[in-house]
Amino acid sequence: MTTRQERYRSLLDLASTLRGGRISPIWSSGRVAFEADGVVHIVDGATGERTRASRLPQSDVPQGRHLRSAFKIGRPPVSEVPEPRGRYFATEVGDDLALRWSIDDRISPLTDDGTPDHRWEVKGSKWSPDGLQLLTRRVDTREMERFPVVHWLKPNEEVEFFPAGRVGGAVESTSLHIVRRISRRVVAIDSGPEPEQDLRPLGWSPDGREAYFIKTNRFKKPFTLMAADPESGATRVVYEQHVNTWVSYWEKGMGCTLLPSGSGHIWLAERDGWAHLHLHDMDGAARAQITSGDYAVTRLVAIDEPAGWVYFEAHSDRSRPYDTHVCRARLDGSGGFEQLTTEPGTHRAQFSPDASLFVDTHASMDRVPASDLRRADGTTVARLDEADPAVLDVWTAPEEFTVLADDGETVLHGQLYLPADFDRTSTYPVIESIYAGPNSAFVPTMIDDDNAIVSHALAQLGFAVVMVDGRGTPERSKEFHDWAYGNFADTVIPDHVAALRGLAAERPYLDLSRVGVYGRSYGGYYTARALLEAPETYHVGVAVNGVYEMREGNGPGPIECVMGPLEDNIEGYDRLDLHAMVDRLQGKLLIVHGTSDVNVPFSASLQFTEALVRAGKPFDFLPVNEQPHHFTGEHGVYLGMAKGRYFTEHLGVDAL
Repeated sequence: MTTRQERYRSLLDLASTLRGGRISPIWSSGRVAFEADGVVHIVDGATGERTRASRLPQSDVPQGRHLRSAFKIGRPPVSEVPEPRGRYFATEVGDDLALRWSIDDRISPLTDDGTPDHRWEVKGSKWSPDGLQLLTRRVDTREMERFPVVHWLKPNEEVEFFPAGRVGGAVESTSLHIVRRISRRVVAIDSGPEPEQDLRPLGWSPDGREAYFIKTNRFKKPFTLMAADPESGATRVVYEQHVNTWVSYWEKGMGCTLLPSGSGHIWLAERDGWAHLHLHDMDGAARAQITSGDYAVTRLVAIDEPAGWVYFEAHSDRSRPYDTHVCRARLDGSGGFEQLTTEPGTHRAQFSPDASLFVDTHASMDRVPASDLRRADGTTVARLDEADPAVLDVWTAPEEFTVLADDGETVLHGQLYLPADFDRTSTYPVIESIYAGPNSAFVPTMIDDDNAIVSHALAQLGFAVVMVDGRGTPERSKEFHDWAYGNFADTVIPDHVAALRGLAAERPYLDLSRVGVYGRSYGGYYTARALLEAPETYHVGVAVNGVYEMREGNGPGPIECVMGPLEDNIEGYDRLDLHAMVDRLQGKLLIVHGTSDVNVPFSASLQFTEALVRAGKPFDFLPVNEQPHHFTGEHGVYLGMAKGRYFTEHLGVDAL
């Protein structure tokens, strides 16, 4: 018979054992191909007939090679950019741009003046329709501070220095250029005089006479669609997207898509209080609101302009506001919308180039990942792949619940994870898994979500584990999200305390005299804040890779777009500072930080521990060598076991 410790350890590995179901499709001549368990499958898009092959077929859409991971964890990797016919690829060689020819992998330089602090970057670059001009970025970090990452385990310690962006300090600035393939002539784009611009290539007109890009600034407002003359670099403003408060730019900020015909563009914007799609022409005039209603669109995924359809993902099921479905609506805004998927959970669509087919990859909290081939109207052609459902034998799906926020009116949604041997007549210490950052929703909708797996594993040690999204988090209405604007200090912990109390009011087996909390990044911050702000509710915390004085973290983007300029909101930033609250610490706190974290430098935890030392407050500290913002491998397992030990020891559970 397995012990709780053995079950906990094995459940932490659940993500590595839950394989299959999620595929990377290649579209080839009306077929979809993918690799699963080392076998290449090719499925006919019309009939669903499946064959096997020795290798993947040539894709209808040229695929560039993976070049590097993003500098910061959580950002997409950087890959080569194919020209429209796939004859060559824009690639990077050191800090410069080059061509890699498809026929023989020969490298031809495009630029030769890049430096580490002023580098050319292929990420997001766009080829002109004839493949002769490249709209690309240059990234300037010369004015930024530097922070050290010390590699302590080398025979002789080594130090690397990385550019550091801090609230109120210098941040990276980008410039846009047109690079000619043959002559290597470089034309600088005149994007205006504003400092510290964030510029993103968007595409070209079909005739190649204009290149389009998005311009914003360090505060992520406004967002401006601009058109550039590739010969002179002169520009014009097509449309400026204003916001009164702020935009969660990871999800919606860069949400502008060009129509393939070049006749217009679509914005994903929150103009009526919800995130919806809006059609404009290329002079900026509004033509139609494509979607509307009390639900949020999260991503535009395909446009079938000849047939008049726009395909998108949305939280379209009002009864389950965090589920994501694949939908479609008429480009002209007529006729409402159609939800093409039905199973609860999260659906992600990958469309064929002609938008006649899509791969729907989906999962929920009680259903393993699977990928289905569907026609554009949502009808199923074939099941492509599915994870082994045997994992459900060791999985207990969480209870979904709703509670009221601290205002007594706003409905919050969450999940409660209980032990497999749950006994309603017993009582269980409570652990809250928290993130609460204003940039993303946290409560899982898929069984293979890492946070869901950790919560499930902790519950098997004899805890009740709670996850909830409070006011100020995205993916619901703009009003719900705007609670964070200018002040994401005051409402967060009260909402989470209200959620715990509301949950326990109807569940006497939840023991609120023994409450733990843990989280990473923003969750690390809010773990510490929970213990300091509400010591009567939270008693034990494990804070991982947190920044405890928001002005000191690396990367002001996700903070300044919420809080605004430092000089305009000093009081708001002061209210976020946990250093000034350390004298309130009463409970047990374990601070964990990876020494190689570049999202939140190791110094953030060192500064916080120094404040605790000066206040005479006991705490525990676990530095983890060579680990970035997300721990991996044996270090990740060690963190999981350390977290389990800390909670069982201090919350009175005899499990480890």
